[in-house]
Formats: sequence, C-alpha cells, structure tokens
Amino acid sequence: MKELVIPPAAVADENAVELLRAWVADGGQWLSLNPHLYRNRDFDEEWAWGLFLADTIRHLARAIGSVSGKDERKVIKEIRRAFEKEIKKPTTAVRGGYLEDEAG
Repeated sequence: MKELVIPPAAVADENAVELLRAWVADGGQWLSLNPHLYRNRDFDEEWAWGLFLADTIRHLARAIGSVSGKDERKVIKEIRRAFEKEIKKPTTAVRGGYLEDEAG
C-alpha cells in the first residue's frame, strides 16, 4: 500500500483531525471517514462538508494544473461536470457501510 505524506502543518498541530482517507483497491473506491466532525456546531454538517469538498477540489485543480499546464478554472469546471453527472446517474453503486470509530 502506498500512503501519502501527512502535511507538515497537520503533524505540527496537536489538534489536527483527519477527515478523510481514500483508496483505489480491489477494483473499487474505499474510504475511511470522520463524517461527524462538524456535528453540534453553529452550522449544518452538510454545509461544512460542501465547503470542505470545494476547498479540496481547488487544491486538486491547482495540483493538476501545475503538472499539466491546464488552467485551474477549466480543471474545476471539468471536475464539476463529472461530479454532477455522477451524482445524477452513478456509474457504480456505493458499497460498504459506516462503522463508528472506537476513538470517535
């Protein structure tokens, strides 16, 4: 298994919290989630996750653009197109379930 590097800011911050890990394995996508970090806050969890995912897409677009030379805005536009198409009509079913983390 090849793991990604943990960002230095996360290593240095004793209050850092991991929200998401994702793998492609055994022919599918597998996730480990911390879905309730935003529970019991002054805003909706769903809204907070929307912001998190939007920020994630901007990071992804920057990374793709830096390697490919593509404009970040165009990368975001294509990611949004694929996202909306997949949300409306999934190409694969979501498998698995949710298990509460013992530490959570």
